[in-house]
Amino acid sequence: MLTNSGIGVYVQKYIQSILRCNLFDVTLIGRKKEIDFYFNEYSNWRHIEADFPIYSITEQLKLPLLIPACDVFWSPHYNIPMLPIRARRHLVTIPDVYHLAFYHTLSLAQKVYARIVANAAARLADKITTISLYSKQEIERYTGSSGSKIEVLYLGIDTTLFQSVTSSADQERVKLAYKLPDKYVLFVGNVKPNKNLRLLVDGFAQLLTELPDLSLVITGKQEGFITGDPALFARIRADKVLESRIVFTGFVNTPDLPILYSSAHLFAFPSIYEGFGFPPLEAMACGCPVVASNAASIPEICGEAALYVDPLDPTDIARGIRVLATDDELRNQLVKTGYEQCRQYDWDKSSNRFIALIQEMARH
Repeated sequence: MLTNSGIGVYVQKYIQSILRCNLFDVTLIGRKKEIDFYFNEYSNWRHIEADFPIYSITEQLKLPLLIPACDVFWSPHYNIPMLPIRARRHLVTIPDVYHLAFYHTLSLAQKVYARIVANAAARLADKITTISLYSKQEIERYTGSSGSKIEVLYLGIDTTLFQSVTSSADQERVKLAYKLPDKYVLFVGNVKPNKNLRLLVDGFAQLLTELPDLSLVITGKQEGFITGDPALFARIRADKVLESRIVFTGFVNTPDLPILYSSAHLFAFPSIYEGFGFPPLEAMACGCPVVASNAASIPEICGEAALYVDPLDPTDIARGIRVLATDDELRNQLVKTGYEQCRQYDWDKSSNRFIALIQEMARH
């Protein structure tokens, strides 16, 4: 999961912190070319090659044989090895239990895997870390794990990358590169059911006449969204006005993302299930006001810095966009509160606690 846009972020940050502190003998198990890309500036680690698919039978059979004798083995996701391993202590990070909460969306094979392995992770690990109080409650609910075994470590926001970009030259360059409209609602995410893009589009469609200068910008390749939800695209194409007001950026280079946030009129995050949710905090760090879902961990993470809507009600999503698009006083208030909110999520603080937890486990 090292290259994954969600889990990969904390895997990268925590491993970099572990290597920087130089307190441990570290072995990294994975694809050498990927590990080199992220950690080549450090020399204090050993590598064991592991090139097999995540969530696979092959992974379950081969990974336990590769894990050396060690004090602590960290599984950065719930796909822990279920066969015995040569580690005194086992730490697992379970960011959420999406696969159990959205069990009905899985294939039969995925259902069997998710149920068996997620429960095994909760049972076999000596300690579980997760990324919100909401996720802790969900892990307890779906696996029956003891709350005393689970520790919440909030993630961080990279404010050296995500910050307000006011340069007109940068904004114009990005506008031309991604064919951005003058005034837009921004959506950053994918087409997984929990991201709720379909109801965002339904809500936005209600505003076409009322807010004729506002467009919806969706990051990512249009083809990927079409494959992920063909019914959504049939819906968009059936309404030519709606289709003309939705822009797909294609792939966005990471350095350009803060400029998209900074240039947006507002950011919409209608997700119905999140363990943490980076995008609304990234938007806040860039000075973009946020309308967000009132579901899952999102109110816990965003606090008073977002305007909340019911993600299952397109009319309420439309209301949130309408209010935030037209109320300058509220927009300014949320921008100010957003800067304060995102500063609570600090990678150094999170990583230091993670390192301390490993030390505690190694001592016992």
